[in-house]
Order: sequence, then C-alpha cells, then structure tokens
Amino acid sequence: MYKLFQFYLEILFKSGIAMLFFATFANAQSLKEIQSFSADFTQTLYSFEENAQNQIVYKGKIQALAPASVRWSYTSPIPKEIFIQEGTMIIYEPKLKQAIFTRLQKNMNLLYLLQNAQKITENHYEAVILKQKYDLYLENGIPKQISFKDSLNNKIEILFENIKVNSTIESHIFDFQPKSEIDIIYN
Repeated sequence: MYKLFQFYLEILFKSGIAMLFFATFANAQSLKEIQSFSADFTQTLYSFEENAQNQIVYKGKIQALAPASVRWSYTSPIPKEIFIQEGTMIIYEPKLKQAIFTRLQKNMNLLYLLQNAQKITENHYEAVILKQKYDLYLENGIPKQISFKDSLNNKIEILFENIKVNSTIESHIFDFQPKSEIDIIYN
C-alpha cells in the first residue's frame, strides 16, 4: 500500500512539475507572453504491464497564474485539488479529509531550464526538469498538451480544452482553505 501511495504521489508531483513548468514557460515570447491560463483538462495515465495496456482517465479544470501559481481541480474519477504556490504543493483529498503538503525542491531553476528548452518543431517544445523529460505541444501558439513518462515507464498525457488565455484569475483561488477539519500530512 505504501508503494502505491508513493507511486501516486510521484505522478501527482510530476504533474505538478509539469504545471509549474507550464506556468513559468507561459512567460516566454514564443507563447505570446501568456500571464494566465485556464482550461478543462483530461489527464490519461497509460500503464503497460505484461503485454496489456491499462489506462486511468482523470478530468477537471486547471488555472495557472504567472509566475508559478497553479490549481488543479479534479472532478473525476474522484474529487481532488492540487495547489502549487511559493514552492509548496498541497494535494487535498476531500473524501479522505486529508491534505498532503510537499515542499518542492529549492534547486529547481525553471527559468534556466525554460530558457534552454529546445524547440523541436513549430508546435513542439521539450524540457528536462529534475531528470524528467516533458513534451509540450502547442496549437496556434497556445499550450494544448503536455506528455511525459514516469519512473515506471507509464505515459501521462494532459490534454487541454476550453482554453482561456490572459483572462482575469483572482489570486486568492490559489490559497488552500479547506471547508472542514482535515488531517495534514507533511511529506
């Protein structure tokens, strides 16, 4: 059970890194100086085990505000929220009445990585963060998909729909404020 929890945390952490990557990359000239981003998302995890392909599909809404505030609001298969702000990631599981606080690594210099991200094609960029490769695909200069492989060789794809760029997003939505008593876990 602990290994499953660690694996789950790793996927969420890497998804959070992908969004931190996006939130910082959003300032790049090549992405038309995006300062805010909101979209519905579908995150699919493809697992390849013993000649079988399994997949888990998550859906929800993402909101990002430059330079590095992100909120994922998962609606299915179970409600969950991920907040990233000021070097901290909070994974809130309302059904479990718990929140996991994780400090992001201080040595993550995203600006350096993004300045050195390689343009693969007109709509495809690639970056490496903490030895993890991320592919970012654009459509009309706007992020449409992020994909990466985790340490177990699972493929994760995050597709964005109903995208809004540079619309007003209130900064208070990135503040974690649970509505009831919860257990807090520091990782």
